[in-house]
Amino acid sequence: MSKYKVAVIIPCYNSAKFIAKAIDSVLNQDYKYLEIVAIDDGSTDNTRQILESYLPKIRLLFHPNDTNLGQTASLNLGIRETESDLIAFLDSDDLWFTNKITEQVKIFEQNSEFGLVYTNGYVIDENDKKLFPILPADFKEENIPGRILLQCYIKSPSAVIVKRELFQKTKLFKTCFRNAPDHDMWIRMSEVTKFYYIPDFLYAYRKHSNQMTLRRKLWENGFIVLKEACKRYPYGLNLKRKRMAVLYYRLGEYDWKHSNYFHALLNFSLSGILDPFRTLGLISNEITKLFT
Repeated sequence: MSKYKVAVIIPCYNSAKFIAKAIDSVLNQDYKYLEIVAIDDGSTDNTRQILESYLPKIRLLFHPNDTNLGQTASLNLGIRETESDLIAFLDSDDLWFTNKITEQVKIFEQNSEFGLVYTNGYVIDENDKKLFPILPADFKEENIPGRILLQCYIKSPSAVIVKRELFQKTKLFKTCFRNAPDHDMWIRMSEVTKFYYIPDFLYAYRKHSNQMTLRRKLWENGFIVLKEACKRYPYGLNLKRKRMAVLYYRLGEYDWKHSNYFHALLNFSLSGILDPFRTLGLISNEITKLFT
């Protein structure tokens, strides 16, 4: 018997289309010492009814008066209302493969130095079709300060299990980021613990149209994340410039796709000034895609 029980936290908002598949993927885990909590964040579809159909296999939480407070508040509520020493996160549209939790718990059992364990996975479409791997075959976790800040390579909270004790050092997810607060958290955790990467494909990150509405805000928030990170930790000017270049490039990319060409060119220019070689490389890759 493992010494670890794992809290599984699933924030949900208008998740009726995919939430049953997400929960089923948890219930089908071959690791059974699970504390499963779903948080309904004031959904206006039939998410609540679907969640209630899983009682008592899961625990259902919601905010006072069924208020919609955002993903961050739901994650924090789940953390506060669970007791397990390990905490796993699952986005309501993602999936876990059967042995995900088992493989991650093994790392915690064998190596006390690691506070966060994440895995590789597949990007899938709305019909569960595998599209491509999330991380390349040669990817390695190097535990270099600043790498997660610059590259944001943990693409989804669904990949991650963390030790609860880390939150004593990092505090909870920052509520100033209503949604998608995970990159900021992984940066803060990288400053106080080591990460372990499992290259096996153990989860699926679902790509669908509803995610695009959050994308620009995500890059805008990136500047706040960067500013706060540089206050806490001596990342250095060079890394700061490189990260700002990435953020301006992503904003430019978003604006171009949405026909806001003036702002797109402005953001691409700022990116090029801050990190010309990286920006040229990104543009070259995009041009190559057009002709392959």
